[in-house]
Amino acid sequence: MNKKAHFNPKSFTWVISLVVMIIVTVGMIFGSKALYDAANKKYNEPVEISFTIASTKDVALSGTNAENYSVTGVEEAYDNAGNLVAYVVEGTTVGYNQESPIEMSTVISADGTLVCGVDILHQDETEYLGVRIAGDDFKGQFDGRYLPVVASTSTEKGSKIDVIANSTISSQAVIDGVNNAQNFVNENFVAKAQ
Repeated sequence: MNKKAHFNPKSFTWVISLVVMIIVTVGMIFGSKALYDAANKKYNEPVEISFTIASTKDVALSGTNAENYSVTGVEEAYDNAGNLVAYVVEGTTVGYNQESPIEMSTVISADGTLVCGVDILHQDETEYLGVRIAGDDFKGQFDGRYLPVVASTSTEKGSKIDVIANSTISSQAVIDGVNNAQNFVNENFVAKAQ
């Protein structure tokens, strides 16, 4: 008895199914990445700050929840025309050296959406590593970034800030200080103005 091999088109349906599943999966991956990028576009790149601070005026902290955010001082910042453009928030945050908090100043836009600048006023972080939080390379990353800011390794929504290698605790402390300043401004000034 001689059996001839014959072609059975049903024997290749699994190959076709596999190819279709691969195409659909790849499409879903790239499609979800495109949707994620579109939803988070404002966090990807810094924006140009469209004002210059001409003068500042101290704001009393009484009646605020400054202690909840480790805020030690606030100034309203005005442009040349006398318009309120930002808040300068001074505060502390705890980095690697828990005995000596980092003292910093953060400029938050008047609407509470942008960080316009960060300055480290005092720090006693580790030599050669943590002290780099006071450098322009690290501080400059915050300028013109939509809030909140998050570490570049984070999966949370926000503007990504590159942490300093081997100094993630100090870097994260500054990130936390900036977000604390924003939350303080939003709760005590922006929400009351609306």
